[in-house]
Amino acid sequence: MCLLPSSVSVSPCLRKIYARNMLMDWQGQKLAEQLMQILLLAFAVVAFAAGYVMGSFQLMILTYAGGVVLTTLITVPNWPWFNHHPLQWLDTSEAEKHPKPQQHVTSKKKSAKK
Repeated sequence: MCLLPSSVSVSPCLRKIYARNMLMDWQGQKLAEQLMQILLLAFAVVAFAAGYVMGSFQLMILTYAGGVVLTTLITVPNWPWFNHHPLQWLDTSEAEKHPKPQQHVTSKKKSAKK
């Protein structure tokens, strides 16, 4: 998802800075998603085991809640290790040379048979 409108004229240098600081690259998003799933599953198993062994539902819920908070702190911020594949922005002069293709929409109505 690009937060900068394509109509805004921004230098390529600023686009790189913006992309580096504001956007997580696609591979980083995939890594964050996989990491989130693994951590939540691991904390669920640990929380269930701890709660079962100790016989405490409260301990189980608190352990899992702590895991959710830790997982959120690890996966939500845009950490540098999520940006090893930065987005390559197209230069505005190149974008103007290659306009977006227009879609030709033709509607064919079927004749109704009675």
